[in-house]
Amino acid sequence: MANQHSRRRFCSQVLAAAAVGVVPSLPVWAQSKKIVYATWGGTWEKAIRGAWFDPFTKKTGIEVVATGGNTYGKFKAMVESGRVEWDVVEVNPDFQWIGAKDNLLEKLDFKVIDTSKVMSGQHLITPYSVPQVLWSRVRFYNTSVFKGDNRPKSWADVWDVARFPGKRTFATKANSGALEAALIADGVPMDKLYPLDVERALKSLNKIRAHILWGDTNAQLEQFMKDGQAVTGMVPDGRALAAVDNGAPVAIDYNESMMTWSTMVVPRGAPNRDGAMQFLNFAMTPEAQAAVALAYTYGPVTPDAYKAIPVDRAKILSGGPQQAGKYFFADEKWWGDNLASANEKLNAWRVG
Repeated sequence: MANQHSRRRFCSQVLAAAAVGVVPSLPVWAQSKKIVYATWGGTWEKAIRGAWFDPFTKKTGIEVVATGGNTYGKFKAMVESGRVEWDVVEVNPDFQWIGAKDNLLEKLDFKVIDTSKVMSGQHLITPYSVPQVLWSRVRFYNTSVFKGDNRPKSWADVWDVARFPGKRTFATKANSGALEAALIADGVPMDKLYPLDVERALKSLNKIRAHILWGDTNAQLEQFMKDGQAVTGMVPDGRALAAVDNGAPVAIDYNESMMTWSTMVVPRGAPNRDGAMQFLNFAMTPEAQAAVALAYTYGPVTPDAYKAIPVDRAKILSGGPQQAGKYFFADEKWWGDNLASANEKLNAWRVG
């Protein structure tokens, strides 16, 4: 309501000035008082509101309005129709290349966005995107079934169903880590995984086919852990930590984990492109990255953020000291180019 009155007051001032032949220039606030941020929602949205949205508004005066439904289909329809409602969108990193190839993204203004503090890594920054936070897919094991040091310590161990009996769980989507785990179990070094040999991975998976519980959603994977249906497997670290917090007999082994990240982009034709660039610059600061790491278990993409994160908190974050030297980065560019064909092959294998 206050904004409505402000607009009316401004319009009346313009009309009054026009009557005497003087029209004031459009003030910056008239076109940059709000950005719309498309998010996955839930507890994550609550976390970034406290860590990013509210502090950004306090610093710049630009309101951040959150909205949901940030699907690729809706994104494409908006841009191609010329009716873009979003300014910043959080997406999976494969969209960095899919969206650029389909001409759906604005090039980012790196004169405004300072990425000098961002960690080096595989394709973390592109002309169209900046990383948001780190998260990873990790191996979990059931501490009621595997006690003390007698537990799966590698993907090769997970493939050893005689020594470590019980169901394993993996996500059904091809880029969710099952193929990488299968190749590592088959002897491929972590730094030699890409380009993925999908056929070799499927042959490796075939060795434990009867022992796999496939999950269509992360919620399913978490449930398999919590109720003991699966005793080991690959799951998002946040889900494993949630199971632990809920009292499930679950522990994480970070060895041979799969690191990835979420990404932020600006749709082509965004209503407030300039405000979007300011927001992305704010989100890349160590201070903002530390704030979101304190609010959620995703890891910061700026190493300097750890200076403001307590040690006990740091050791549960994705990419934290407990994971150093134990992970590989997912080649999200390879996945952007090959996801459809890999999904087709994995799905055919699963029903074959």
